[in-house]
Amino acid sequence: MSAISFQNLNKGELTQLLDVARDAIRGHFSDDLPQPPRLDLYGKKLLQPGACFVTLTVNGELQGCLGTTVAHSPLVMEVHNKARASAYQDRRFMPLVEEQLDGLVVEVSVLTQPQDLDVDSEQALIDYLENNKVGVILSDNHQQALFLPQVWEKLPKPEDFIRQLKLKAGWNSVYWSPSMKVQTFDVNSISGKYHY
Repeated sequence: MSAISFQNLNKGELTQLLDVARDAIRGHFSDDLPQPPRLDLYGKKLLQPGACFVTLTVNGELQGCLGTTVAHSPLVMEVHNKARASAYQDRRFMPLVEEQLDGLVVEVSVLTQPQDLDVDSEQALIDYLENNKVGVILSDNHQQALFLPQVWEKLPKPEDFIRQLKLKAGWNSVYWSPSMKVQTFDVNSISGKYHY
């Protein structure tokens, strides 16, 4: 069974995924036990394994962002699980509370399969990124960090993008290693305000 490619998803399917993410968060604030999505309600594409990230912002400020680059389970389940994790398990933030829901925006990003990028230096990577505003994964020595392509909106210069990505991984801003592994990917994303 092949993993879903983001190019195969239409607007209606992305909207369904956004609703799944909203429902996962909503379930936490209801008196009923949170329920996973009913798989029989979704089409074949959303039931294929898929990798995704769910990003939460409150009044424009990041509130949680968790996901995976490897497709483990049906995309609809991944979105449900990552929405809950982003809301309540991202250790960088306090868990989401009811008072934040008015300003909450939910974004679902479905990832393509990450591809290895053969670059022999940081400058070569920067040169590549000048014309390719893609998602990037840097990894070296059991440390890794990822930026979704949406981060380019806040960090439009490749030098700043890579510097911040290295800091996120726990390296200093000038760190580079001959064994550094670079992977790139793209996403299809949809975002919308949270609805009660």
